[in-house]
Amino acid sequence: MQIKATLIAALTLLLVGCGNDYDKAIGLYQYENKFTGSERVAEIKKDGDTYLFIENVLNNTDPMALSESDEGLSYRNTPLKLSEDGNTLYFGPINGTRISSDDLKVKFAAIKNDKKICKELREQVIANKSLEKNEWNAYVKDVRGKMPKGCRISEANERWF
Repeated sequence: MQIKATLIAALTLLLVGCGNDYDKAIGLYQYENKFTGSERVAEIKKDGDTYLFIENVLNNTDPMALSESDEGLSYRNTPLKLSEDGNTLYFGPINGTRISSDDLKVKFAAIKNDKKICKELREQVIANKSLEKNEWNAYVKDVRGKMPKGCRISEANERWF
C-alpha cells in the first residue's frame, strides 16, 4: 500500500513538472508601435488558469484572454511566440524585448515627469499671453523646443496678426 501511495505521489510530481511552457512567456515586453512610432510595453500575465495579454500597460489597455493549444498561446489564431532565449516576443506586428518591472517603474516615472513639465509649460504659456506678436512667436518656438514628446499645448500657437 505504501508503494502505491509513493508511486502516485511520484507520478503526480512528474506530471506537474512536465506542465506547459506557457509560463515562460509571462512578463513585460517593450516594443515600438509600427504605425505611430510610439513606445509601448506589453504584458503577459496569468489570472487563475487564464493567460492574459495587455497590449500597452503604459496606457492601461484592456487585457485580452489568450487561447492555449499544443502549439502555444494565441489570440484569434495569431500565435504568440518567444525567441529561444525567451527575451523576444513575436506576436502579430509586435516584436518586443523583455524588460524588468524596475524598467517599467522607470518608464512610469518618466511619463509622470513629462506630464509635470508639460503642465508647467502650459501654465507659463498662459501667463505670457500678453506678449507682442514677434516676442510671442519667438517665445512659442522656444517653448516647443522644451516640450516633451506627446505634450500638446493648444495655447502655444504662433500669431499671424
